[in-house]
Amino acid sequence: MKKFLFLLLILGGAMYWGFSSGSELTKNVVHEPVRPHAVQKSLPKDAQPAEEKGILTEISDTVKTLISGLSSSETQEGSIEARPPKPDAKSPVDGTEKLLTAKEKMDNVLHFKEALEARVHREEFVPFAEIPDYLKKGIVATEDRRFYEHGAMDLIGVARAAFTNYLAGETLQGDSTITQQTVKNIFLSNDRTMTRKIEELALAVQLERNYSKEEILELYLNTIYYGHGAYGLKEASRTYFGKAPKELDLAQCAMLAGLPQAPSAYDPISHPKEGAKRMTVVLALMAEQGVITPTQAASAAAELWLK
Repeated sequence: MKKFLFLLLILGGAMYWGFSSGSELTKNVVHEPVRPHAVQKSLPKDAQPAEEKGILTEISDTVKTLISGLSSSETQEGSIEARPPKPDAKSPVDGTEKLLTAKEKMDNVLHFKEALEARVHREEFVPFAEIPDYLKKGIVATEDRRFYEHGAMDLIGVARAAFTNYLAGETLQGDSTITQQTVKNIFLSNDRTMTRKIEELALAVQLERNYSKEEILELYLNTIYYGHGAYGLKEASRTYFGKAPKELDLAQCAMLAGLPQAPSAYDPISHPKEGAKRMTVVLALMAEQGVITPTQAASAAAELWLK
């Protein structure tokens, strides 16, 4: 109980401190405007085919899926919270687990920057300037489309997710921002407890205060799990496409942007069809939000099958 009350105090102070300056933190961030759109909900799962289809049919089905997403005002976004395995030696994040005391947790908040830098291995990072623009925009469009507009927590996103999930009677959307997901990946376990959520929010406020939006996005893309044993963007690009991140095309960027939601389920090596379907959803979201044109989205979907 003392530990819980202690964390509540941290949260209260952090929320007052962070949220009051949330708009100031993003005041000077330059980014492209995003067109508003309707509340998102999950797309229905396609039935498994009775037999293998020919390549032309596969291309046709993929493009149809994409066009369907583009013509609908409701598409899937952030509905599954990925649970990656424990980081191993090649992860850009220190995966060493230990039981932290309340004082150590407080130190992580009060001396946040030092605590974070001690946990990440930047020698494994892809610099922000070398990350493809399509990947940056694809991640924001898919995981947190108001990333440049909110602080540590997206109250509008929380309300939207709660409303959508209430109408559906199940959890279709998550409410974690890219900032929250980043501190969770670096600092926290996957335990779903109120104490851990409070700690996550306090750390997320500190991340927004100490790092720019570009730096947060760089941290996120270089520390998340992409499936198939790949941690971080450099390893994921090499694992799935055998190339450097700066060489990725639109379809490949969309493929990677769709993986954090459920890396194992959308792994394009182990589950190529599910991976391709997820990629078309990401392309649809990017087109819907004005990041790319519908023609670019449809072409990228078709090109993936022709390679």
